[in-house]
Amino acid sequence: MIRRFFFWFGCLAVISVIVTGWSPRPMNVLRTASSAEKTERPHYRITAHYHDESAQVTGHVTVTLPAKQVSDLREVYFHLYPNAFAHWKWGAHTKPKQPGYLHVSRVKVDGVSVAQQVKETVMKVPLPQQVGTRKTVRIDMDYRLQLPKGGTRLNTFKRTAFLAQWYPMLAVKDQDGWHIEPYTTIGDPFYTRMSDFEITFHVPSGYRLITSARDPEDPVQGVVTTLRRHNVRDFAAVITKDYEQVQGKAGSVRVRLWYLPGMEDVAQELHDAAVSGMKFFSQRFGAYPYDEVDVVLGETGYGIAGMEYPGLVTSIPKIPTRQGERPAVNVVVHELAHQWWYGVVGNNQVKEPWLDEGLTTFSEFLFMHDQMGEDERELLIRAAEHCNRINRKTGVTSVESLYRYSDLVYGLMVYTRPAAMMWELADEIGKDKVLRILRTYYQRYQYQIATTEDFIRVANEVTGKDLTPFFDKWLYFKTR
Repeated sequence: MIRRFFFWFGCLAVISVIVTGWSPRPMNVLRTASSAEKTERPHYRITAHYHDESAQVTGHVTVTLPAKQVSDLREVYFHLYPNAFAHWKWGAHTKPKQPGYLHVSRVKVDGVSVAQQVKETVMKVPLPQQVGTRKTVRIDMDYRLQLPKGGTRLNTFKRTAFLAQWYPMLAVKDQDGWHIEPYTTIGDPFYTRMSDFEITFHVPSGYRLITSARDPEDPVQGVVTTLRRHNVRDFAAVITKDYEQVQGKAGSVRVRLWYLPGMEDVAQELHDAAVSGMKFFSQRFGAYPYDEVDVVLGETGYGIAGMEYPGLVTSIPKIPTRQGERPAVNVVVHELAHQWWYGVVGNNQVKEPWLDEGLTTFSEFLFMHDQMGEDERELLIRAAEHCNRINRKTGVTSVESLYRYSDLVYGLMVYTRPAAMMWELADEIGKDKVLRILRTYYQRYQYQIATTEDFIRVANEVTGKDLTPFFDKWLYFKTR
């Protein structure tokens, strides 16, 4: 995600901020998850009826789980993230103009009705029977989603609905237990594993569907459309009557950029950047494994801005500079780089947010340097130096959970310092070796969950050197 306050162009001002009143919280250590998730995945089958007049989505969800994932469990947990918009706990400037929620009813496990328990954004579903010899466990539920207006990510704007984290999302259970951490407005508090999706949308005639799947070419005429996408971390959608598109290809991947009236002056340039970015990252990190990616230029209020989902990203259309506004090329390529770092190679974004945001920011700066001729490393260096002062004052590092950061410190520690670290590594060992590290990391951990330790291990193997002291200095602020 690109920070909603146009992080990169506010960075010079941020560097001068003196951080006060900040109180850290303890962090749990995350260990490497098993690669077993690579072979067996949950399957979501969702029906979604979009009611444009009431801004609601209603329907049914069936989640089929491999039995061995739940054979020793008494319950499973789901995230109901839209409930964060029912009783807003965060700043007034981020509060939605109208609340939203996700109500779940009629829950059954293998046909047996159960009493789910909901606490804010988490739902517990009991498993009433032993799994026995069954190969799968099926959980059914009805749902009603009330879309907020002016919500973060999940939002409505004129004749467009942005559906992000919009359905009951299975929580992750690993060797650290269930990950049911609370929602927060700092960073991306979403940790998911690969799943398969089959979603049938019922929308009023004339609406377009823009989703994580391969989408229809034209506005929906027959009202009902079933979309499928396998092996992705979640499924996002935009339902709209307002957007137009520019379409092209990056190799065999269909690349579509969606824009609103009034954005025609930047649409083609940003689409060209999206195509170029997809080719650039595929050549340097490894092939993009899906057949389509969509870039949606969201409204520029707090609600949408820049955000990544599998096969779909959002961006602002323009960014402010000292010379005036210009097309938001860097935001587009930043969010597309997340298709590699978060989309294919996953990580726990709550516990180690630097691992996707830092690598993505480096990827963005690398593209802007190599393809656009822009060298902003001096900005990264100055931000990294400011991080040293923050660390001396607060003790916070670049490897922390989201809950340990204030908003401004999060941007500096999670985005800029790791990007500066990667540029420094390129100066020390050469850019080609850094790219070899990233290619190896991508190949080894695609469709899995990687950790900081995994990344350092790959770097040491690729270079044949012990780079642990280098990463200790940059990420943990350790001196020897």
